[in-house]
Amino acid sequence: MYNVKLSLLLLAMFTSTQVMAASGDEIQVYNEEANKPGEFGVEVHVNYVSTGDKASAYVGEIPSHHNFRLTPEFNYGFTNNVDGGIYIPAIRDANGNWFVEGAKLRLKYIGDHGDVGFYWGINGEFGSVSKRTEPERLNLEVRPIIGYKTDNWHLTTNPIFGVTVSGNSHTPGFSPAFKVARKATETTWFSVEHYADYGEVNQLANQGQVTYLAADTEFSGIGLNIGIGRGWSGVSDTTIKAIFAVPF
Repeated sequence: MYNVKLSLLLLAMFTSTQVMAASGDEIQVYNEEANKPGEFGVEVHVNYVSTGDKASAYVGEIPSHHNFRLTPEFNYGFTNNVDGGIYIPAIRDANGNWFVEGAKLRLKYIGDHGDVGFYWGINGEFGSVSKRTEPERLNLEVRPIIGYKTDNWHLTTNPIFGVTVSGNSHTPGFSPAFKVARKATETTWFSVEHYADYGEVNQLANQGQVTYLAADTEFSGIGLNIGIGRGWSGVSDTTIKAIFAVPF
């Protein structure tokens, strides 16, 4: 068990310090986990696109190819069912230039549930970011959380809807994600994560599909999610990601 954890930690350290680049502030399928009342924590998201688009999708965008995103999230538990957080996303472009992109606020509700069985919840997020990473500055995301957990399996899906608050178009976009995880040890799970982008709901089309082989574990009290993802369409990126969760 110790060798498994050590190998995963070393891979995550290599990912975050040697690879550098990204596809989104956070690449994560939300599940039933939430901070306890009064509990404060920090999650650090690091994402790297090893192969991506070298051209901008719109004027002012930093192309995904060989850029790196570093996003700390400071989170706090308000009640047994509600926690919230603030993200401070930063990006490094292929030339080594760093930019702080703005801030995002989120609030999550998780319904009462047992250690196994069905659970549900919802997460809302509002962000103000630069046009280097989003075509419009103000954005809103609603993320339903639906899952089922047994002693050895964990299935989770997030049918995500996002809408731009600024700009001319306010038609929601649809970006579903799901995760299938299998228990390997008492603290380590291996999983497949999939993220899709179908664009605006009034004209759904395949705009990106990325599947990750991932693992979740903990080391010295620090939660760790790492994954390597491959795009399955011409506009998808090949990405390496890591999430470090530090409780206080």
